[in-house]
Amino acid sequence: MQLLKQIWNERRSNGWLWSELLIVFVVLWYVVDWTYVTARTYYEPVGFDITDTYYLELSLKNNKSDSYLSKEQKNTTLGQDITELTNRLRRLPEVEAVSISNNARPYIGSNSGMMVRLDTLVSNPLNRAMTPDFFQVFRYQSADGRGYEPLVQALKNGNVVVGENFWRPDYKGDRTLLGKNLVSVDDSTEVYKIGGVSAKVRYNDFWANYSDRYVAVAITEKEMAELDDEFYPSNVEVCLRVKPGTSTDFPERLMKLSASQLSVGNLFILKVHDYEDIRNDFQQGSYNQVQVRFWMMGFLLLNILLGIVGIFWFRTQHRRAESALRIAVGSSRMQLWQRLNKEGLLLLTLAALPAAVICYNIGYLDLTGGYLEWGVVRFLITFAITYFLMTLMILIGIWFPARQAIRIHPAEALREE
Repeated sequence: MQLLKQIWNERRSNGWLWSELLIVFVVLWYVVDWTYVTARTYYEPVGFDITDTYYLELSLKNNKSDSYLSKEQKNTTLGQDITELTNRLRRLPEVEAVSISNNARPYIGSNSGMMVRLDTLVSNPLNRAMTPDFFQVFRYQSADGRGYEPLVQALKNGNVVVGENFWRPDYKGDRTLLGKNLVSVDDSTEVYKIGGVSAKVRYNDFWANYSDRYVAVAITEKEMAELDDEFYPSNVEVCLRVKPGTSTDFPERLMKLSASQLSVGNLFILKVHDYEDIRNDFQQGSYNQVQVRFWMMGFLLLNILLGIVGIFWFRTQHRRAESALRIAVGSSRMQLWQRLNKEGLLLLTLAALPAAVICYNIGYLDLTGGYLEWGVVRFLITFAITYFLMTLMILIGIWFPARQAIRIHPAEALREE
């Protein structure tokens, strides 16, 4: 209470400091909120695993190649050639699983959509066409914790697989998914039974709730056999997972086998892409954006730190005579130290209360960045982090000048005054 009276008595000088702390708190909170949302989103599970996985870029020989087969010489379709290629890949000792898909592999940036109705909800999920082994290659996880096997079996049974986040967050009806039917909005005779539910699968590492609802539909052998040479093979995604411990030179060895053992008809492997490289290339723009923002944030934090340190340094240094007088009348140096810190933190608290109202309304009005849903928990976490950082800056700003002030002899300080 005594500190409050003193702060009120010095309200002219403290008013400017309070206003500055209020503005700095709101600005710093905005930076902290963006950082928290970005980090929280990035480290949230993506729902798949790209360790030891590769994407095979396929191509076709042209008529200038010595081994080119004309249409008259070929008795298989392009789809059958791709199927044969995947069968040969599965026989390699290093390979664990091989899949064929279309607009389904992670970090592709190319999508197919569909419009379906589930109960009364009409949704536009991504249409992910794939063979059942896709779930094994990328280690999708069943929502019930039984791994990828239930998802593989669901596609083999002719059903579809959806993510557990298929329902909108605000949907109030029965949120059960397994066993329900999806009906095509364009053709009500097309009905897909949900035979498996996976854990949430995110579109990439930086988007939390955008383009992450999907329906996985099986690619059948009949559909593959109907693909002809007019369907360019780059539209077909052949991905594989190698067994743990496989040498990192596997792509080079695979390319050596391409011309002899892995060339089917006019089909051949043009390039083997490590999925870590695909991930980095796909997200390079996001990495650059985050890096620039972090540099800007670091520069802003440095300026805030220097500003607060400078203010409290000047404030503490300006009150050397008062400190010396308190020591002269019996206050210990530790009591003086604690008083200066308490005064600074009390000013921060008085500024943080109205700042909290401003910050919450900024978030409520959706004026912050990121894809993470606004809520009380997010606000409390970011507010606490901001308060901690501001506290740290104020204590640093008080520490050095206060250290000098409490060491000075009272008579010397009063003589300087």
